[in-house]
Amino acid sequence: MCDGKAQCQDRSDEMDCFKRTKSCSHRCDNNSRCIPETFLCDGERDCSDGSDEEGCGETLLTTWTTCTSPSVRCRGSTLCISQTQLCDTLKDCPDGFDEESCITKCPNRGEFRCKDRRKCIERSLVCDGRAHCHDGSDEIGCPTIAAPTSQTAPLKCLLGSRLCKDGRECVLHSHVCDGEVDCKDGSDEQDYEIGCPTICLLGQFQCAHGNKCIDQQQMCDGKAQCQDRSDEMDCFKPTKSCSHRCDNNSLCIPETFLCDGERDCSDGSDEEGCDSNKALPPVLPTLAQTCTSPSVRCRGSTLCISQTQLCDTLKDCPDGFDEESCITKCPNRGEFRCKDRRKCIERSLVCDGRAHCHDGSDEIGCPTIAAPTSQTAPLKCLLGSRLCKDGRECVLHSHVCDGEVDCKDGSDEQDCELLCKAGQFQCAHGNKCIDQQQMCDGKAQCQDRSDEMDCFKPTKSCSHRCDNNSLCIPETFLCDGERDCSDGSDEEGCVRCRGSTLCISQTQLSLVCDGRAHCHDGSDEIGCPTIAAPTPQTAVKCLMGSRLCKDGRECVLHSHVCDGEVDCKDGSDEQDCELLLKCGEFQWSCVSKTQCIPATCRCDGQKDCEDHSDEAGCDQLKCSNQLYQCGSGECVDHSLLCDQIINCPDGSDEGHGCSTNNCSSPGTPQCDQHCVSTPYGPRCICAAGFRLQANGLSCVDVDECNEVLPPVCSHTCLNTRSSFLCRCHHGYLLEPNGHSCKTKDEAHLLASVQNELLVLGLHSSSLSLLSTSQTPVFCVDYDWRDQRVYWVSLEEESIKWTSINTKDTGTLVKGVKSESIAVDWVGRNLYWLDGLASQILAVRLGTSTVKSQNYIVVLDEDLEQPRSLLLLPQKGLMYWSEVGSNPQIERSGMDGSERKVVLTRGLSWPVSLSVDTLTDRIYWADEKLQCIGSVSLEGHNVRLLQLTEMPSPFSVMVFNDMVYWSDTKRRTIQVSHKNTGKNRKVLLKRPGQPFGIRIMHPLRQTNVSSPCEKLQCSHICLLAPGLSTAVCRCAAGLLLAGDGLTCSTLVDTTFLLLLSPTAVTQIYLSTIHNGVGLKRLPEHHIWSLPWVHQASGLDLAVQERNLYLADAAQGSVDLLKLSSSGLTPDSRVLNLQDDTVMALAVDWVTLNLYWSSRKQPDLHVTTTRGQHTAPLLQLGLQGTTSIALHPPTGRLCFTALGQVNVRSLPQVDCAFMDGRSQKLLWRKAVMPTSLLFSNKGTRLYWADIGAGVIDSILLDGSRYKQFKADPGLMSLTLAENVLLWSSLDKDVTRIWFSDGFQPKQLWFEVNTNVVALRVYSKTSQKGTNSCSEQNGGCSQLCLAYPGGRSCRCGRGYQPVDTKTCSPFPSLQCPEGSRACSDGSRCLPLTKFCNHQIDCLDHSDEIKCDHSKPSLGHAGSTVPPSQDWSGRTTPRGVEVQKLDSESCNAQQCNGHGKCVTRGGETTCQCVLGYHGVFCEEGEGPGVSNAPLTLGILSLIGGVLIAAVIIRKRVVTAVIQTKINKNHTSTDITLYNPFS
Repeated sequence: MCDGKAQCQDRSDEMDCFKRTKSCSHRCDNNSRCIPETFLCDGERDCSDGSDEEGCGETLLTTWTTCTSPSVRCRGSTLCISQTQLCDTLKDCPDGFDEESCITKCPNRGEFRCKDRRKCIERSLVCDGRAHCHDGSDEIGCPTIAAPTSQTAPLKCLLGSRLCKDGRECVLHSHVCDGEVDCKDGSDEQDYEIGCPTICLLGQFQCAHGNKCIDQQQMCDGKAQCQDRSDEMDCFKPTKSCSHRCDNNSLCIPETFLCDGERDCSDGSDEEGCDSNKALPPVLPTLAQTCTSPSVRCRGSTLCISQTQLCDTLKDCPDGFDEESCITKCPNRGEFRCKDRRKCIERSLVCDGRAHCHDGSDEIGCPTIAAPTSQTAPLKCLLGSRLCKDGRECVLHSHVCDGEVDCKDGSDEQDCELLCKAGQFQCAHGNKCIDQQQMCDGKAQCQDRSDEMDCFKPTKSCSHRCDNNSLCIPETFLCDGERDCSDGSDEEGCVRCRGSTLCISQTQLSLVCDGRAHCHDGSDEIGCPTIAAPTPQTAVKCLMGSRLCKDGRECVLHSHVCDGEVDCKDGSDEQDCELLLKCGEFQWSCVSKTQCIPATCRCDGQKDCEDHSDEAGCDQLKCSNQLYQCGSGECVDHSLLCDQIINCPDGSDEGHGCSTNNCSSPGTPQCDQHCVSTPYGPRCICAAGFRLQANGLSCVDVDECNEVLPPVCSHTCLNTRSSFLCRCHHGYLLEPNGHSCKTKDEAHLLASVQNELLVLGLHSSSLSLLSTSQTPVFCVDYDWRDQRVYWVSLEEESIKWTSINTKDTGTLVKGVKSESIAVDWVGRNLYWLDGLASQILAVRLGTSTVKSQNYIVVLDEDLEQPRSLLLLPQKGLMYWSEVGSNPQIERSGMDGSERKVVLTRGLSWPVSLSVDTLTDRIYWADEKLQCIGSVSLEGHNVRLLQLTEMPSPFSVMVFNDMVYWSDTKRRTIQVSHKNTGKNRKVLLKRPGQPFGIRIMHPLRQTNVSSPCEKLQCSHICLLAPGLSTAVCRCAAGLLLAGDGLTCSTLVDTTFLLLLSPTAVTQIYLSTIHNGVGLKRLPEHHIWSLPWVHQASGLDLAVQERNLYLADAAQGSVDLLKLSSSGLTPDSRVLNLQDDTVMALAVDWVTLNLYWSSRKQPDLHVTTTRGQHTAPLLQLGLQGTTSIALHPPTGRLCFTALGQVNVRSLPQVDCAFMDGRSQKLLWRKAVMPTSLLFSNKGTRLYWADIGAGVIDSILLDGSRYKQFKADPGLMSLTLAENVLLWSSLDKDVTRIWFSDGFQPKQLWFEVNTNVVALRVYSKTSQKGTNSCSEQNGGCSQLCLAYPGGRSCRCGRGYQPVDTKTCSPFPSLQCPEGSRACSDGSRCLPLTKFCNHQIDCLDHSDEIKCDHSKPSLGHAGSTVPPSQDWSGRTTPRGVEVQKLDSESCNAQQCNGHGKCVTRGGETTCQCVLGYHGVFCEEGEGPGVSNAPLTLGILSLIGGVLIAAVIIRKRVVTAVIQTKINKNHTSTDITLYNPFS
């Protein structure tokens, strides 16, 4: 019984099975509604019959003007109070009505005043056995009377009572003959003295049990006088909202639901006995809607019509389906057309005694035949009939042997076959046999309809019936880990966990049948082998993973033990349990550990916990300004003080001070408003709307708008003296109550319920079907301007739209699986969230389908498991929720900028977001914490709304004063007040699960001026924070032009070189347009390097087609020539023994090679054929990782490990290309490498592989930027304004690209070891310097710098003059001195490592322990006479002069003019810049702190970085493994320069 499944045909085993729960504590409205316990006696009438507010103390009714007897209504109010609250000395009514007309003293002497002060009675009525006072006080403390018993201990009964017959007990007179036995001997119901009536008098009702009689007026009054409640049974009174009860009285529907063509009752009784010709209103199809046979369902509708309505020439179905396929003329001549025009039969079948037409018209009007009877009036039967045996009546042949007696003598069922033949079906009742083909044909041939029972045929949308066949769910809902059927049958017998990363059957077989459910649906513990329970042989055996209940009669899963629900009938599965309830950060756990409540509900004066623990141990609540607080905590009106009547329970309202020291006494305080006498002397009080100040005399106005919670006004509030005024936002009207506002036009609720899109009028309750889908619809949104609804089709993996006005549909986006969509009605875009790809994307709104290559990725970084997306176009903001390992709510601009985390605390599973535009608060629904929360836009002031009616909230919306949510477990869409949770009601309840909801109203999408209208972007425009600006974005493979508006393609000649250990791969960047996200190389050309052992670095001089290639295995740098036949070795530029080149860069003007090696970590320069090498910078570096050159400006920069004190720290340094004027630029990187100049040479880029970011900065140290690349970042290159970089994840190398504004995009990935990547084009190496012509006149090395050039001699050479060099003669140094490395001179030993450079090759300062290198423009690391100015230096090195225009641009960085003073050229800087070369800015956008950044932001742990770099070099040297993935060989070379 009461197991949720009816075993009895009449369902009697499932009647009266109500069990109270937290969420369903009280049933009312003829059991058609069940409300939670917290709604009882809350002052709000939730039940139509008001039963939830009966028997309560102080009850506030908001909409009803009458109180249920015996309650009394306060005057001028809807407040109802009980009889006991009248004249109880406490002011319960606002105006004190309950304490008026109370008797202080009886008017007649000798009368008795009832204790409740409401009545005086004659003294003779006291203790007469009948209560004359309302409170019965006249029968309290009455003297006893002796009972007529024996002398031994006679029993005495009180007045009003009588002795039972056995003399052992007393019974009240009112309990005698009341139909209930009160005396043990039953004498109170026997007629031993007065006799009890067995029949009630006229006008009385006798209880079903016993003889008790009550007045008929007490029947059906809502209170049971009979103990068996028989006076309150069968009291149903139809109302408009509850007109018809059905489904065993478990449901009551309104009158408008009757005969509306839609089956609202599961038993279909609301559509029985209806006029079939009655015009039916349009109805909405519901899931698994079927018609009771033999009715037929109209096509595309839930309207059911009878068989007689088919082909009756009347259009009964909306689309005329019932008049289709009707026969006008039989196809074959001589055939008989049935009257219903549905069938033609052969003429020989007419009047053969068997009905072949559906309507039986072939057997109507048939000629009769004479029955073989006596001559006296023989009975004649129609053709198709036969005579009964008694000859008195006829019976149709079809009724013979049908299992039902039709002849009075029963002869039609005699001599019949008891068993049906093969291929026949026997009706359950009687012996009738029918052809099995007639079973389940929609027409009942058996009278008991047994041939049409159990005919369910599963379909995709209706695959499984459950809940006593009242619900049918689609196939996709089976075994999905979510219980959709109340009986749980959709999750029984499942094989695997759906929607989970846990695959029990493949990877973790040990978890199956281990006694713990690891699947959400417990499927891993179903069908396990049994084990014998340690009980007698007859005991129950439990499956593995189950345990026996204490009574030994049933088994329960281990996972169901101590889960908070009783599964064993003896309750043993919930005994001796440790309570493990977990509440959120903003929740408070009740002491019982079975309930969580909002933390703000703790000690708020209202009992929210079932065990009332939230109000235990709380401080006494303070009374309002207009009330006096008793010593015991109660609040009473000041007028009740010192009135000689005790009103406080502890009597603290009366005292000695009332008479000795009151407001009439001398020395009364000079009160600002009113004085009141108290037991403690006179006190000042203030009128309503004022507060007494600390001095106890003066009153100050109360700001109700900011100090009262919940808010007194629903929109805006204006404080006035002693009061306030409420006002409404634009578009709203103030309600008559003066507090709340309403809209001028009706708002509509857009809801996706299972696979339907419905629109519900919030005021009119009108419901219409907008569209349907084959699969569930989880997310929706709308565009009010174009009157379109957008929704996600899981079946087609697309975002579709439907016109609200015309119902036209279309597809906007294809090939997407979205968790959430949102319409930007200002920028005219649609955003969606792709949880699988962890991206937020956008497209333009329109009617045509957008191609996938035109999708814009707005955000794709650090999105773990995004769930819900919310747009605030009126502010240019975008919010989204994460439900992964770190649940949080984040926000950014709608262009992806200014990203920040809004909330991380108090979240568990935030599944939906909404915004309250009136209060600027973000609302979310938390499915696991079963609550709705809200927070300010900046993440402050968190509030929770928690109702027992939201066990599984899915979607939330806020509009005006109300919050709306869908609940997939309750299968309802509900609404309540957004602040208090009051006025909760169910808006929509359908058989399917509700998912996404939206409120449609023009005030939700107000007209706002869009900055996109002015921009006119060529592709898409995204709003920026604040709505004052917007940005243009381009699709994958396109670049944003310099105008910031137009998207264009890359230059066709731009190509990428990928270096692997044994090959160079060329890929043109224009192939990006052919596709991104590739799992292979795009169209490419591979040049093998058979003579190279381990390639480690490269650079290219484009014009000369010289490729410089470093070989880590050989310690060499080779020069290769590009030609039509491929790569041809030319010469070896460097050959370092037992060393490895770590960094290289070519000066494409002079073809000099700048390099650094593992054993020689400082910078060196070598001529193009390797003839001459000179040291460039001797800084005591620990290791140089990359070098960048910009020959037109004569500058170089490098990344290296420098030494500060005793620590090795990474740094970015810059200098002139002749080695002078070195300065520290940046020291905040973790591991910088892949250094690059921008085309103009003003900005420097590098890859920080330790932090996974790409950094850039201006050469003056200002305008630092950072772009998040990838944790596996390895190398970086630059093409125009496009960043390209490689990342390594395990053995997979991925190539990414971005313009620095849009999120990164994957170009392709390969299983290839990519050592380096560089980008070149025909235009990438343009410009000249002072070395461009004839090597600047230098005989060996010409080194450029801003404004000129320096001539330098290689090792072993000395300058002859300013241009030429000659070899050093052999040199013998005296004792106490040493020769420079180039042999140029001898120096005393004291000159070495003295922080001063004396050797021309700087060798006197190499490998010195300089604990603190000098920083600055002209520090001690370079000769004192050298700086960035390019002036003539000692030792006869000539400096070429530039013309004035070139000097301004190069020497003064474009920020000043060159002037000559005393024969020297210096810079005169413009306003805002200073420094020797105007390189340092003073404005807000420019920083002058590049030299101090490195000192102030030292980053620890770079010693480890140094080890890693060295390890990479060593590994490169000893690595002999050849990349196995280079399979493309013998490919014709494309010449990129032809």
